[in-house]
Amino acid sequence: MSQENVEIIRRLWLAYVRQDYEASITALDDAVELLSDPRANMETGLVRGREAVVASIGGFILSFDDYWCEEPEELIDVGDWVIVVVRSGGRGRTSGVPVSQVWTVAYKLRRGRIVRIEFHPDKGEAMASIEAAGLRE
Repeated sequence: MSQENVEIIRRLWLAYVRQDYEASITALDDAVELLSDPRANMETGLVRGREAVVASIGGFILSFDDYWCEEPEELIDVGDWVIVVVRSGGRGRTSGVPVSQVWTVAYKLRRGRIVRIEFHPDKGEAMASIEAAGLRE
């Protein structure tokens, strides 16, 4: 199942890179949760539910003029989780400052659906979070 999860996430990211945002959210579960480390550039805290998660990610994209995202640098299979390392950026809509950042996103999948998304500042933090989640489950 884990290779299938990697392929689901790879397709999601390829859609996201080409700015086909509808295609990039098809695998989101209705009860998906998004958690972002404040150092990872998304809004902080926990967001619950498909509509709220889509709105949160959309708000992030809209905070830039000329937003862009490259194809993932890495897709790492971690069982029920897939870790993605990616670079994105743009020009801050309010500040006008150009931004480019490498960031890490961890996705937990269940039966081919994304049930949790976590934004982390790097792979090490993502792996530590996944390990801690495994101990809690």
